[in-house]
Amino acid sequence: MTVGSRAGVLALLIGFCAPISTKADNVDDYVSARMRQLHIPGLSLAIVRDGRITKAQGYGFANLELRAHATKETVYEIGSNTKQFTAAAIMMLVEDGKIHLEDPIVKYFPEAPEAWRDITIRHLLSHTSGIQNHVAVPHWLDVFKTELTFETSPARDELLKMFFKLPLEFQPGETWAYDNTGYYLLGIIIENASGKSYWQFLDERIFKRLGMDATRSTDPQPLVPNRASGYEWKTDHFENRPILIPPIAFSAGSLLSTVDDMAKWDAALSSEKLLTKTSLNQIWTATLTNHGADAPFSYGFGWFVDSYHGHRIVQHSGGTPGFSSAIYRFVDDKLTIIVLTNHSDMIVDELAIDLAGICLPALKRPEAKPDPNPRTTAKSKAIVAGLLKGDYEPAAFTAPMLMFLNTATGKAFWKWFADHGVLGSFVFSDREERRDGEIRRYKLSLGGNWYWLSVTTSNDGKIAQIYWW
Repeated sequence: MTVGSRAGVLALLIGFCAPISTKADNVDDYVSARMRQLHIPGLSLAIVRDGRITKAQGYGFANLELRAHATKETVYEIGSNTKQFTAAAIMMLVEDGKIHLEDPIVKYFPEAPEAWRDITIRHLLSHTSGIQNHVAVPHWLDVFKTELTFETSPARDELLKMFFKLPLEFQPGETWAYDNTGYYLLGIIIENASGKSYWQFLDERIFKRLGMDATRSTDPQPLVPNRASGYEWKTDHFENRPILIPPIAFSAGSLLSTVDDMAKWDAALSSEKLLTKTSLNQIWTATLTNHGADAPFSYGFGWFVDSYHGHRIVQHSGGTPGFSSAIYRFVDDKLTIIVLTNHSDMIVDELAIDLAGICLPALKRPEAKPDPNPRTTAKSKAIVAGLLKGDYEPAAFTAPMLMFLNTATGKAFWKWFADHGVLGSFVFSDREERRDGEIRRYKLSLGGNWYWLSVTTSNDGKIAQIYWW
């Protein structure tokens, strides 16, 4: 996977030339069609080209009951896109000399178990710590099925004690597994190192400096102008989303924002307004395992990093009950796609990728075509079918990938996709040679909807990465 988003104080272009006007119409047609197909009640998007917003618009409804339309000012929960702000805050403190990436986290959590002794801040940033993702542990969230306030309940100390009881799933740096627990811990480290609350630090060092006036915590109590309501699609109708469980998201996923604000963030990432180029390069460098192998997902600090036929991409998606978002930054092409929606459990990455292809033909995914190696496609389909059922042949994967599949995150990841429906068509799209293998891309259907899948194999034919986008 891969992502992005950036922009400063950008003026929305009013007069488009003829070619851009055509693309704008294509974008509107595409978005409207996909919203109908995927049952998305409301969506806001921003397209940034060469540092200028060429489109910022809302579609559908921010609130179905009030029939309030979505606009570019609509405020959405952005879920795990919060992590890029947490990572940036950590790197600011690194530049300030207040923390170091190789600091062991027991420096900040002296009550942590002995097994955490070798875990560093770098491991938390890159999801390579081995700490279990508490959100993915079966039944772990049952403890929160009580009425909660935003601030506590359970108190942070109690929550940390619960984290400390989670066993490590692998030794630090052995593999990669997405970990909300680690990013929650990073928020506490930011507070300890800065002497300010996480929210105060972000507000003073990022939001105020960039004019991100609508970006704030997801605290449900304050009145937030233009805040969207979240929804879920149930068979043939919408329902209001379940109540968000605030205490467990924090620095891993508790931000509200708008496409306008995220465009300002995108602009700052294209300059050295907040961080030096050296720090940004570290953020967008894929982490390798201890043995120098590719991790199951290419991830830096708070961003997925990848490329598509030479086009560098940094990206992230996010989701909370009732909301989904995606930010894709095509770095060399100076193109950013930002998509925010008020529908939960959506794979919105495909929307961002398709929109990028509308804006720049070189990024358009090719449709199905004859496979030069049909046996490989048949093998890939069989492996995917097995993963969706929780049944696979371990010998087909590299050691880091196999380790990931056995983590709580790995199991939850494939169960989540399996819940999208029965696997149908599975067709070859294209292939690309990599330094130590190849990546093959497919278009497949789950539950009647189409998705993109990428499979990266090493030179010995084992699967090193397999992901949806």
